[in-house]
Amino acid sequence: MKLNIYKNQKEIEKTYEIDNYDIMYGTVEDVLSMFDEIDDFKDNMQIFKVIQMNRQKLNDLLKDIFPDLTDDELRRIKLKELVPVFIGLFTYVQSSFGTEKN
Repeated sequence: MKLNIYKNQKEIEKTYEIDNYDIMYGTVEDVLSMFDEIDDFKDNMQIFKVIQMNRQKLNDLLKDIFPDLTDDELRRIKLKELVPVFIGLFTYVQSSFGTEKN
């Protein structure tokens, strides 16, 4: 997973990258509870709404995935770049359990 931190609207100041993430059970619980709120993982507006409703959980999750990430840096992430991170995480959790959303 990759996360860009912006200096301004166009200039990337820093990029966090991880190859893998050892997911904790509490994280799985949080992600699975969000599955109920998403009918279509290709519907960006629906995903944006879920992100908005679960903002604090997701901030904590991002800081867990990218341990050096600060609160100030969270404010300088473009929302459109969060969607692939969360889709990747949701997909990983879903595939870990071998289940499909009905």
